[in-house]
Amino acid sequence: MKTRLCSRAYAAPLAVLLTLGLTGCDLDSSSSGGGPGSCTDGFTFEDPSEVQYGSLTIDRDQNTNPAGADLEKTLFRKFARIAKPAVDTKNKTKNETKAKNAYDFFKKETEKFIGFNKDNLPDYHQVKNGFDLLEAMIASGNVAPLQTARDAMANCVREEAPGSIRVNTLNVTETEPPEEDRETWELGVNYAHNPEPLTDPTPFGPNVARVAFTPESFVFTLYPSEAFEGIGPSSGFKQPRKLIAGFNADFEETVNEEESSGDSENDEGDPDSVIFESFLDNTQDDRGEDRSQTDRWSWSSEEGTEAFGITARCIRITAFYAKDGDDNQISVEADSQTCPGISSASTLEDPEKSFSYKSADPAVEQVRN
Repeated sequence: MKTRLCSRAYAAPLAVLLTLGLTGCDLDSSSSGGGPGSCTDGFTFEDPSEVQYGSLTIDRDQNTNPAGADLEKTLFRKFARIAKPAVDTKNKTKNETKAKNAYDFFKKETEKFIGFNKDNLPDYHQVKNGFDLLEAMIASGNVAPLQTARDAMANCVREEAPGSIRVNTLNVTETEPPEEDRETWELGVNYAHNPEPLTDPTPFGPNVARVAFTPESFVFTLYPSEAFEGIGPSSGFKQPRKLIAGFNADFEETVNEEESSGDSENDEGDPDSVIFESFLDNTQDDRGEDRSQTDRWSWSSEEGTEAFGITARCIRITAFYAKDGDDNQISVEADSQTCPGISSASTLEDPEKSFSYKSADPAVEQVRN
C-alpha cells in the first residue's frame, strides 16, 4: 500500500535526506538495515509487528497510559501554551481580538490531527494520535522492533559509521473499547546515522535522523549524534534539535515544493494540511535562516478561510521563545496563496495580513522535558 507520504518520499533530492540515506517507504515491504559489514548488520526483527494497548489515549494518569507516555512530552504541549494570547483587561489592544481568533483557529485545525479537546487548551488533558503514541513506544523500550532500531543507531554512533534501518509496519490496536469501536493504527519509522557534518541545506553536526510516518502524515526529527552516546544511549525520550511534522502532507512536497505526484489515494483534491516546525538552539531552517528557539505552525488550504478578513489559504503562527515577555513574541501571517514549501525560494515576506501579540505564558520553555 503506497501512502500519500510514501508515494515519493525519500527519493527527494534534498541534500540532508540523500546524505542520510533515508530510502524506501512502502508499508507492505519488509524492514531493512544495512548489508554485511555495515553498522546495522545483524539488527533484525519481525515486521510487520502487532502491538496492543488498552487505550491509545495519553492523559494525566500514568497508571493507565501506555508505557513511556508522558503528556508533557507530547508534540504540541509547549506551542499550545506559548501561543495563547495575553489578555489585558485595562489596556485592551486592537490585536487582542485578532490574536484570539488566530489561537482559536490553531486549536480547531490541530484538534483533528492530535486528538486533544480544543476547549481545554492551553493545558490540554489528553491526546490521541499515532505520533505521540509512537514517541511513547520508542521511549519505553518495550516494543522490540523500535528498540532494535534505536540500538542499531547507537551502534552506528559508536562505530562512527553511516547506516540506516527501517521499521515499516507497526499495527497498533486498542483493546478496551467494544470491538466495533476499536481503532488500529499503521505506523512506521526510518532511522539513519550520518557521521559527517551536514553543510547543505543547513549546517548540522554528526547526527541521527528519524522519520515517523502514518498513511497520511509524517514527523521528521534530527538529533545530534551524542544523544545516542554513553550508557543507555538507546533508551528514554530524546529531545530533537530540529522537528518538521506534516499532517495531511506529502513529505517531498513539503520539503522540496514539488508538484503533486498525482498518485495519492486522495480522490477529493488536496486536503487542508498543517505543517509544524520546531527548531532549538543554533539551528537554521532549510533556507539557511536562523530559526533558533522558534516554533512555527502553518495551515494551508486550496479552499481557504474567511476568518482573517481575506480568503486566506495560508495561515502561519510563529512563536519566538527567546523573546520572553516581548509584545511581539508571537507573530501571525495570512496570505491568499497557499503556504510555500519550507525549503522553497519563495517566502511569506510580504503577507497580505500580519500582526503580532504577547504570549499569556511568555516564559514557557521550548524543550519538552
